[in-house]
Amino acid sequence: MKKKYAALLLSAALMMSACKGKSAEGEIKLPIYGADEISFEIAEAKYMDISETTAMGVTVGYPYSVYLTYPAEAPVTFFGLTNGDRVTEGQILAQIDPSDLDYEINNQQTVLNAAYNNSLSGGTAARLQYEIEQSKLDMLLAEKESYTIRAPFDGIITSVARVTEGTIVAQGDVCCAVSEENKACVYVEGGQAADFRFGQQVQVKLDNEIYDAVVVEAPDVAPASADSVNMAMFDLGEGVMERIWAENPMAVSAGWATVYVTESRQNVLAVPDAAIKTVGMDSYVTIVDGDERYRLNVTIGRQLGGYTEIINGISEGDIVMAQGSGVFSSANDNADDFGGRNNDFGAWENGFGDWE
Repeated sequence: MKKKYAALLLSAALMMSACKGKSAEGEIKLPIYGADEISFEIAEAKYMDISETTAMGVTVGYPYSVYLTYPAEAPVTFFGLTNGDRVTEGQILAQIDPSDLDYEINNQQTVLNAAYNNSLSGGTAARLQYEIEQSKLDMLLAEKESYTIRAPFDGIITSVARVTEGTIVAQGDVCCAVSEENKACVYVEGGQAADFRFGQQVQVKLDNEIYDAVVVEAPDVAPASADSVNMAMFDLGEGVMERIWAENPMAVSAGWATVYVTESRQNVLAVPDAAIKTVGMDSYVTIVDGDERYRLNVTIGRQLGGYTEIINGISEGDIVMAQGSGVFSSANDNADDFGGRNNDFGAWENGFGDWE
């Protein structure tokens, strides 16, 4: 154990004796244990504004479209839908074969006719039975009407489950989705939605134009109108999506856009990211003080744009070793060799930290 301490003391002495003075380029040169001399950058802890912009792919479309489904299992007799079609209220979108239902309707019509004849000469019970049979027929006729799928309002087809005539569909299968045209929006679903907060300011790039936008739905606050809390929605301003749709519908039908999110911190004490080292759960910086250097634990905040916010541990004006924050130079300018030396340096520093 004494040999270990003696070796660490010798290494520390060599390191400190080689740190006398800074170079004209604002660097200090430190010996690498068992390797050539390497130049390391230094940086000053300063109060500054830090920021970083990230980009995320999002969807352009109609997240709250109305989905129309088939009412029964039957062959398709008509289908003429294409995604993006404009439709009017009541327009026929698809039909399925009602032949089996027609058989039931004919039988019920026969029963109803008999009940009607009985009601003419019968009493209250006969008239009541006639009304019951009429209700049954009305229900069958309404069911047959549902075999013809119509647009519920003026709008646009936003999704199509394409089939061909003769295809047998099951009850509940999706035929298509339709939305009002002015309901187009930019949104993101799933886990990525949690990255946004209600009221957050962002920018949206759509069709090579960038628009200021605001998050109007997010998982952190679900407005009363939200159908899902697993979605973030971005409002580009009044009338913008309608104008984009009118001028360039392909920008909407393409189905994607980019959201730029800028996170910033103002007037925070910060150092380059490269100055921050970690051991386990602890973060630290290496302070350069004249001919000496020593490690100080720090509490860090946000890391934005290549800089790390320092909550506490060091002060403004402290000089830190910013290993890796810029271009390194070595005695023989061999980048491959430097990679190995850097590892040796890290091992030495960890040992020095244990010794302290």
